[in-house]
Amino acid sequence: MIRELREGRTMSVNDLAVATGLSTSVISKFERGQTDVHLSTAIQLLSYMGLTLEDVYLANIFNGFSMIDWAEKAYRFADNRQVLERILTELEAKKHLLQHEQALADILLLLLGEQTKCTENLVDYFENLDSVLSFDAYLALLAKPYLPTWLIQHIGKRLGNEASQRSPIVQIAWEHYHQTAF
Repeated sequence: MIRELREGRTMSVNDLAVATGLSTSVISKFERGQTDVHLSTAIQLLSYMGLTLEDVYLANIFNGFSMIDWAEKAYRFADNRQVLERILTELEAKKHLLQHEQALADILLLLLGEQTKCTENLVDYFENLDSVLSFDAYLALLAKPYLPTWLIQHIGKRLGNEASQRSPIVQIAWEHYHQTAF
């Protein structure tokens, strides 16, 4: 992860070593996963590259680590039903992320012309929204030209229900949907 970030910013290991006071050997081993560094040191490395923990979190960099950890844990405890059930529970808690990713992928295929009509998955996604978050608002704006009229009206009503807690993008989506939904 650190190597990719560093290389993406065209920085050398030596640049990081000079900025952080770590040896090039420690940085190289850390990049390869052969050694650990203190969290404060990792934050210092990220800071030097102009990144925050929020940037790293939003990039979903750590999701791959949890999948590897769960796979390894499942392997080690393959005969322990309780551990396996706990891993399954953790995976199911992330199920909504997969639904978000699939909805975005469906919309991108529509925008690229690789699909010509809205998928059942996308209809289900918008029909079953409990609340509209910023991500949902972006998807609703992107998908609107491809949605059936009844679903546009449904989303417009759902956006109207969020009136008291609107983020700027939810407000924009509400205004956009309100123009044609009612």
